Amino acid sequence: MKKTVLLTALAFALIAAVPAHAQLDGCSDSPENPTLILAGLAGGAYALSSVRMRIRARRAAKKQ
Repeated sequence: MKKTVLLTALAFALIAAVPAHAQLDGCSDSPENPTLILAGLAGGAYALSSVRMRIRARRAAKKQ
């Protein structure tokens, strides 16, 4: 279930980033790219969560 929640959060972050990159009138040389920043943050959060779940699974397996 956590994986579904994280993928949903990633999808919402990407959807929210599209309007944030609203420089359609000409200034396309912007130094920041909100889409990449949000995608990187969401990917990092997903990676940390995945690592935590794997560690917990190993600890649970050792206790049994």
